[in-house]
Amino acid sequence: MITTEPATSTARPAAPFWRSNRVALLLTALAVALAAVVRFVLPYEREISSVWMLLVKLTPQLAACAAVAWLDVDWARRLRLHLIALPAIFLAFLGYFVPQTFMTALDMVDGTAAFEDLYLHVVVFVPFIIVALALAYRLGGGSREGVLRVGAAMTILQMSGLEDLVAVLLNSRLDGIPEVWDWAHHITVRLGHVASRNEAYAFIAAHLLLAVLTLALPRRWFTALRHRLRRRP
Repeated sequence: MITTEPATSTARPAAPFWRSNRVALLLTALAVALAAVVRFVLPYEREISSVWMLLVKLTPQLAACAAVAWLDVDWARRLRLHLIALPAIFLAFLGYFVPQTFMTALDMVDGTAAFEDLYLHVVVFVPFIIVALALAYRLGGGSREGVLRVGAAMTILQMSGLEDLVAVLLNSRLDGIPEVWDWAHHITVRLGHVASRNEAYAFIAAHLLLAVLTLALPRRWFTALRHRLRRRP
């Protein structure tokens, strides 16, 4: 169960800002650097060539979620960060992602853009939402554990293939759900082959179960697992 930390006053925190937030600031810098690598160094394309490439492309949002988890809530409240960060996030959503989605769709109609352009736009959009929701939870007093659980669960859902299933269900151009899911590269690289329809169903169900377990399992289970892993030679 996700827990929240007790409410604290806006009095000056005991530790200095840089000391209290050193892990969060380091992880933020790492997330920005990883995002730059993914965007400008690695091939920026829809197709995923390997499971390692998939993991690398996930690292910016994972680092960002970890940065949010280590954000010092007392300092955030003292700086009234919720009055700055949350409107800024909405402004980025309203001022960039919404109009860019419209413009890409119009360019596709005009023939100056392809579906891949819209796809890559959404690929950036989804992690932005995940990190934004995790930050809103943390600024509202959410615990570090809760941020990590929520961030992990949303990432699992992102990778589950559920969106692919809903997309084909909504696609009136298709005559039912395809027997072969050759477009779902994030599933292909993890299975080692193109998924059949039944394999895709099982893949999605397994991820949904894993997301639920990530959110619902008691903390003692994760603590016991961590201790067991540490005892291994």
